[in-house]
Amino acid sequence: MSAAMLFVPGSDAGKLAKIPGLPGGALLLDLEDSVAWPRKAEARKLVAGALDQYGNSRVLWVRVNSFGSDLLFDDLDAMVRQGLAGINLPKVESAQQLQTVDWMLGALERRRGLEAGSVRLLATIETALGLQSAPEIARSSPRLDSLCFGAADYSRDVGLDWPPADGTLPLTVQQAKVTLVQVSAAAGLDAPHDGSSAEFRDLDRLELESRAACALGFGGKHAIHPVQVPVIEAAFAPTGRQLAWAREVMAAAQHHGEQEVGAFALHGVMVDAPVVARARQVLGRAALPDGV
Repeated sequence: MSAAMLFVPGSDAGKLAKIPGLPGGALLLDLEDSVAWPRKAEARKLVAGALDQYGNSRVLWVRVNSFGSDLLFDDLDAMVRQGLAGINLPKVESAQQLQTVDWMLGALERRRGLEAGSVRLLATIETALGLQSAPEIARSSPRLDSLCFGAADYSRDVGLDWPPADGTLPLTVQQAKVTLVQVSAAAGLDAPHDGSSAEFRDLDRLELESRAACALGFGGKHAIHPVQVPVIEAAFAPTGRQLAWAREVMAAAQHHGEQEVGAFALHGVMVDAPVVARARQVLGRAALPDGV
């Protein structure tokens, strides 16, 4: 999954027309928070058109309206088509919600002649109940690639200001993020994706937020403006030092493996299977083959 996923408002025809030139490996066309209620139907038509026009050349996901809204079925019915990479379901609070959406997607895939399971899922955790149910949610659907975290809604749900006035992440929010990292790893999902930074002009703060999320074990972060994308991508990319370490570990592992040695010392530090696996992860994040 891309380190940066850029939101594009579904009701803004001008911004949707810029899809070919927008940065980032994946885009998230939005039918939810960025679309005013009276324009929901219009946004569906615009986003469906964008999927038809650009879906073969860009990786396009759609954030639909929540399970608790009256809009979800119409959203899914309009979006499931060629060109759709996947659905981002917001405000997920139970495994049953995701399983129901999985079933709906399967029915729509069959109706549209799409490959079964081809429409993937992202599930955003934005409430205390969703966090409490996260272990079950993470295992609820084979379509699920990753969990996402919505700090603004979560903070409001637990009675915290967002964004924090001093820029310091409250411990309650940090603990929620750590929980999602652990739950994702236990379920075999990709690392979770962090929510967007509302202060899009403050790129220094965005970099700090992104690096902090990466340090907690997140795999990426949403963006709400194109200028945020390169900052996020750089923050989640391995550093030159990490890459050099990973290459050295993989080269040494290959050498010792040929001699049928399991654990070995490298610069006075023991290297065994978990260390080699981590080196492989680092190289994978950089989209580099082992040993390069």
